[in-house]
Amino acid sequence: MSILTYSKLSLFFLITLLTSSQTKTYTVDQGHTYISFNVERFLVGEVTGVFTEFDGTVNYNENDPSSFSADVTIKVHSLDSNNDTRDGHLKGEVWLHADKYPEITFKTTRSWKNDDQQMVEAELTIHGETNTVQFPIEIKGPFTDPTGATTIGITGDVTINRQDYGISFSRIMDNGELFIGNDVKIEIRALAIAN
Repeated sequence: MSILTYSKLSLFFLITLLTSSQTKTYTVDQGHTYISFNVERFLVGEVTGVFTEFDGTVNYNENDPSSFSADVTIKVHSLDSNNDTRDGHLKGEVWLHADKYPEITFKTTRSWKNDDQQMVEAELTIHGETNTVQFPIEIKGPFTDPTGATTIGITGDVTINRQDYGISFSRIMDNGELFIGNDVKIEIRALAIAN
């Protein structure tokens, strides 16, 4: 092999390595992303809803787990629990108070791999209160889909205590249990497209 050929091959592998190790920025696709919440009601039922308006960006390098970061803003007025009356209550002053606190924000502060599990830590702000949350996520991709776009899929579940966010409605039933539970499960099923 000539020195010239060797140099060309070395340059090719260097470019490939640099390209594969770059962190890419992705935009969350609202049409293919699902952000939901679930909370216990009267011990035997659940209130489930989704937020239909949000925007966000994700940074990710598949070769570096610590590169993952996300910055997402959710519009509280977009809450939909499939019941207009209940939506009005949830967006009202007793619960999320959407007029005063129109946005929920999620901003990662670090990410890492725990054995085979991708973990994230983030500042979650709801109802004007910010707390740190940690939870595992699953990242699929990046893939080039049939439209030619480069995409990643992100799945994550986290449970928070609404009292930690100043949502303190605590009416008690005759049996001593809360009308509405404190634990709120948040589910994230996101698709993000490379810019």
